[in-house]
Amino acid sequence: MKGAFYVFLIIGLSSTFLFYVWGKVDVVRVGYELDQRSNEKKSLEQEHDRLQITFSQLTASDRIAREASSQLSMGPPDPGQVILVSDDGRNNENQNPGLEPLRVANIHNSSMRIR
Repeated sequence: MKGAFYVFLIIGLSSTFLFYVWGKVDVVRVGYELDQRSNEKKSLEQEHDRLQITFSQLTASDRIAREASSQLSMGPPDPGQVILVSDDGRNNENQNPGLEPLRVANIHNSSMRIR
């Protein structure tokens, strides 16, 4: 009877020790994974910042105007190409004296109609 008790005691202690070691190993593994994810997050944040700077540079209005004039031979519209459009068809100057009407460039003078 005493022999069986010692066998169960040894098995119990061994399994407890194995679960303890397994828990510690798992904590270390999760720590390494957390460190790896943290480094990945820093890298992605740097990439995001770099892309934000590139986006800001590419969407700058002076750059777009420069590219439009040099590569696409575009320029400001002629006075006859600009059409003033009201948002609701009424004269809004009395209601909103500080607002200017929307200006739309008419590329094809004769073919474009406003309804």
